[in-house]
Order: sequence, then C-alpha cells, then structure tokens
Amino acid sequence: MGRALQALDPHVGETLQEFLQVLEKAGLDRELLALCAARAQQMIGAGTLAAPPQNNRERVALAFAEQYVLDAHGVTDDLCRELNTHFSPPELAALTTGIATFEALARTRVVLQGVAE
Repeated sequence: MGRALQALDPHVGETLQEFLQVLEKAGLDRELLALCAARAQQMIGAGTLAAPPQNNRERVALAFAEQYVLDAHGVTDDLCRELNTHFSPPELAALTTGIATFEALARTRVVLQGVAE
C-alpha cells in the first residue's frame, strides 16, 4: 500500500501496519480494508483493478469508498442508511478514516511515481 513512501522513509511501512491494526481493532477485517484501498488506488490511477465485493458489507463499503474518492459531499442519505445497516458507529468511524487515508496514499503514490521505484 505504501511501498513508494516506505522506500523514501522505512518507518512508513511500520506506521501503516500499526494503522491497519487500529482499524482492525475497530471491527474491520483486512480483506475489506484491502478492497477499499485497491479501489481508491484504481480510481486515482495508482493501481490495478480491484477485486469485486463478495458480500453486501463489502459492496456497501466499496460504494462508500467510490463516492468518497469522487466527492465526499455526494454521499447520500440512502448510502448512509445502508452503511449503518452493515457497520457499527465505531466501524464507520474506522472505515471513513481508512478510506480517507487510502485516498491520500493513492494520491501521494501518483505524485511519487518514478521517484522511489
């Protein structure tokens, strides 16, 4: 997820692993997080095609990730209701924080293309 950053600063990889562990402690599994990260990277042009969602929880998380990257202000009330059906408030806080971080990392990756490869 942050190889280019890690090449510039070896501590980044360790920090990203700690961050993912915090998100997991909130109730999100690593596969769901990887799916959202891959989709953010794909949308920004910093990654390959993300795997399709395997269940409704993944589907709604992916829909949220897509809308967040496109325009976070465009998240609808319907999407919020669906998110609340599949995620607890702590999970939603972690998911939103994760998606925001994945988007930032993907954008950084685009900026750093060719710098640390």
